[in-house]
Amino acid sequence: MENKHPIVSFVFFIWMLYAVDFAKSAEKSLTMETYSKYHFRKTRISTKIKGASNHRRPSIPENFQGGQVDVCADIISPKWNMKKEGNSPCPELVVWVPKKTGFTEFVKVNQQSKIEGGFSIAVFCYALQRLPFKVQPIFKPFINEKGESNGTYDQLLQHIEGKTCEAVAGDVTIRASRTQYVDFTIPYMSSDVYMLVHAVHEWNQTLWTLLRPFTWRLWITIVGACIYTGVAVAFLEYRVGNPKFTAPILKRIIMVIWFPISTFFFHEGKILNKNSKVVLIMWLSMIFIVVQIFTATLSSWLTLDQLRPKVPSSFENAGYPDGSFLKDFIIKKYNCSGKNLLPLRTVEEYKTALSNGSINVVIHELPYIELFLAKYGSDFMKFGPLNQEFGNAFAFPHGSPLLNTFSRALINVTESDIMMELRKRYLGYHTPDESQHNQALPQSLDVHSFIGLFVFMGTLTVAVVISSEISIRQKNKKIVPVSNG
Repeated sequence: MENKHPIVSFVFFIWMLYAVDFAKSAEKSLTMETYSKYHFRKTRISTKIKGASNHRRPSIPENFQGGQVDVCADIISPKWNMKKEGNSPCPELVVWVPKKTGFTEFVKVNQQSKIEGGFSIAVFCYALQRLPFKVQPIFKPFINEKGESNGTYDQLLQHIEGKTCEAVAGDVTIRASRTQYVDFTIPYMSSDVYMLVHAVHEWNQTLWTLLRPFTWRLWITIVGACIYTGVAVAFLEYRVGNPKFTAPILKRIIMVIWFPISTFFFHEGKILNKNSKVVLIMWLSMIFIVVQIFTATLSSWLTLDQLRPKVPSSFENAGYPDGSFLKDFIIKKYNCSGKNLLPLRTVEEYKTALSNGSINVVIHELPYIELFLAKYGSDFMKFGPLNQEFGNAFAFPHGSPLLNTFSRALINVTESDIMMELRKRYLGYHTPDESQHNQALPQSLDVHSFIGLFVFMGTLTVAVVISSEISIRQKNKKIVPVSNG
């Protein structure tokens, strides 16, 4: 029995070691499994949070209606508004922008009510850049809860009435009635009122078209040159005793005009003085040159196809930009009832209304009409100006501390090359002649076009007459009188 106890004890000890080792292995396995499950759940939760965060991030600028987006940084550069030493009266400036459905070249607000820029916004940003102090603009579209325009331009200007650090940036026209709400900067773009009408082809031919290639002074000069040639020939022939020029004075005058023509074209006259042939050849050469030039110029007049604006006799069926002051302008200027006036928004609406006959004229400001003509200028023309406006400008509340300084900065922008670059970038700069495919009237030729020819012919004719007289006198001296004795 005593020999068995050591063996049992040894076996029991080995079994206890194995049990302890198994327990540690099981605890470690349980710990790793628990950690794996916890880590997996943590990873899934973290992924969901991160995914949710990434999903919400693009909508942040939209919730602020563009107020947190630096529009000027996209237009100029990210470092456009560097640190400046001056103290700003308005460190932050709330800038209200109209939402337009047409002519977005000036102000563009997309469907998500995010301001993307435009010509007017770009000019505003460059003026801010040239201020002596830092002003951070916060652009906000003037929209309602549905994301549509919240009213007319007058209502937009009334929205900043009585405010301090707010402004309106857009294609706002300076009007006397609007100065009761706001103060305007100097204009950055002219905006005279024009009418947009159909272009009609007109053949510019009248009873006097045949005489139009030359001016009346040139016609008188040509007739005078022919009479001058006839007088010279008559004198030369008279000196050699041509019987055609020994007739009474009335017939002599007729021969002065008729003799050069009858001699060359009808072979009726007989030339006795060789010097007369020189004068007639010069006259014929002059007539040949004049006739060739006359024929070429007359061809231009006869084939001239002119585009003319078809100005209506009545303005009852006129179109105007929706929400503009031009409706009242049409009613007052043309004594319209205003019942059939059609508000329009986009360039396409302008063309459709003019093409289908809904309206016969559109009254708008010049920059917008030029944009229309750049796209549809082949069948339409502008006519005017009908009224001279001060132009387009930016608006600030009465007593704004930024108004004067901003106007000076705006002057620097309009006088620089930046203005032309912005016109090319946003408006597509073009000259008026490119938008109007209209052939200019040919120019009537004047006396100065032939002055060299007339001087040469007159001088040479005088020289021929003098030479003829010298020759006749020499012949008379050689004749010796015969004596009767």
